[in-house]
Amino acid sequence: MCKKIGLKTLFIFFCSFPVLSNASIPGFYILGQIGSGNTHAEASDAAALSIDNKIVFTGRIAGGYQFNQNLAVEIGYIRFSNVDFSGVGGVLGQNVSLSEKAIDFMAKPMLPLSTNFDIYAKLGLAYFKAKGSIIVNRTPYLGYSDSWVPALGLGLSYDITPNVLLDLAWTRLQSVGGSRAIPSADFYSVGVAYYFG
Repeated sequence: MCKKIGLKTLFIFFCSFPVLSNASIPGFYILGQIGSGNTHAEASDAAALSIDNKIVFTGRIAGGYQFNQNLAVEIGYIRFSNVDFSGVGGVLGQNVSLSEKAIDFMAKPMLPLSTNFDIYAKLGLAYFKAKGSIIVNRTPYLGYSDSWVPALGLGLSYDITPNVLLDLAWTRLQSVGGSRAIPSADFYSVGVAYYFG
């Protein structure tokens, strides 16, 4: 008896979600994402004795415009928590924190899987910045150059209501260039979007 009541309750719960997909609502939206970022920093990047928190807390806020159920464009700001290097240049007491952030501009093609689920890809460019250079014994470390880099990603979204969406995503900022290029970074996130309609 209890099992039947439980199944009936679950059925009513899932059926209570609207069947209208956010993908059918064109217009502006905002998106907030939090999660884990991998900066791909290594102790050797600063000839350091050790490195802490290579995997860091990361956040992204974005605004976008959805043209139809298959295409949107998005502008976002990503901020990675600091990566701490100890013993830079092999010298005890020479420590530095490296911070990274980026502004990205992406096209977002989408494919509806059902009335509530969509998968999507992202492709565009990001302006990637890093701060935290240091000179030890006349040798510079972590003197990365700010640069435009390719940005891409994949994601899955679920429409809770016609205006509120849950989002799971992977975003990558792909390093290009020489020794002064900021290493590639990955961002694995969960987010919530609000569609103004």
